[in-house]
Amino acid sequence: MSDDWWDVPGNPYAPSLAEPPAGPEVPDSASPKSGPQRQDEDDLCTPYATAEGLALEAASAALVRLDCGLAASSPAVAAGWINRMAIEEAAASARLNGILVDTADLRLLAWDSLDRAPDPDLAQALPLYDLVRRITARHPRHLYTPRRLAALDRIRHSRSPGFSLWSDAEEDVGAEQRWAVLQAALAPDALARFRAAPALVGAAAFLAHWHEVGADRSAGAALGRLLAAWWPARQGLVQGRRGGQDMVEGSDTYDGPTHPAYAGGPVLMPSIGFLGHAMDYRPDRRDGWLSAYLMAAGRSVARGEALLRRLRAAEGGLAEALRPRRSTSRGPQVAAFLLSQPVVTSGRLAQALDMSGTAARSLLDALHRDHLLMEISGRDAYRAYIVE
Repeated sequence: MSDDWWDVPGNPYAPSLAEPPAGPEVPDSASPKSGPQRQDEDDLCTPYATAEGLALEAASAALVRLDCGLAASSPAVAAGWINRMAIEEAAASARLNGILVDTADLRLLAWDSLDRAPDPDLAQALPLYDLVRRITARHPRHLYTPRRLAALDRIRHSRSPGFSLWSDAEEDVGAEQRWAVLQAALAPDALARFRAAPALVGAAAFLAHWHEVGADRSAGAALGRLLAAWWPARQGLVQGRRGGQDMVEGSDTYDGPTHPAYAGGPVLMPSIGFLGHAMDYRPDRRDGWLSAYLMAAGRSVARGEALLRRLRAAEGGLAEALRPRRSTSRGPQVAAFLLSQPVVTSGRLAQALDMSGTAARSLLDALHRDHLLMEISGRDAYRAYIVE
């Protein structure tokens, strides 16, 4: 992204202000001021003057509020939130790439519960979910240098054949070209300019820069969106990680997303905010991009807040239904597992908690009859459930 992006007339988010030209002194009341200035400095309730300033203030406050809500939630609720939002982010990111998939089908496919062969669109969206799941399991400080980002691809290739960090990159891009573009996209001077801006403005600028240098083609547009999702955590606006009871001290990764204690990942999921507003996703255009990104961030956070409220309500209902009646009861463990998993089957529940298949099926059927679980597979056998 060129330097003059920050110098667009009226842009209140330039990281540095140019020195005023020499001339006669002007009274403070008459001197021009840049940035989201209030009309009356003595009135803290006076709204900011620009639409972008209002959108920035609203989206930033909502993002911090959601982050505090996740931090105050139980590990199972936080894990369930990130697991469900990761699926929605993957489906929304696929749509921005021109791949139309149903979120429910992607959820079933990603968690081995789809009873049919996936169609070509679903098969293309599944690597994007894998990308979201693995990137959200990293610490943000290990994602913004070309060498560490490329190393993540090599490590995952050796541990999980079939995974590629460049899942939606163009096929005709060579390794040398990708490396050169990554160096340009993650250049320290560019990142320094973005860090000088408010967190969400820096995220929008980073994504615009990612497209301008061609990293969307050589490394993938989805990867750029995920790096932008981590930017508020990198800037300290929200927490970078929330440790569960199995967090390894000093580790740069979180517990696996399938683990009930998994509670890491970014709070902002930018692709979700463009659902129904795909025409606004134009980071390659300067005009209107900042406003579009801030509005999308607000919509994404609102969706995340609604999901968190539903999970907290479900937690109360499950706690009441599974209240321990004896010391050996597994009710709390069952409730935590159901909340943390986006899809639950009797086989997975029985394996995770060392139960018999018959007991697991009976328990899930009872919770379904009490309307605490929703059946999503539409099958008479091998049914799949979700907590929403």
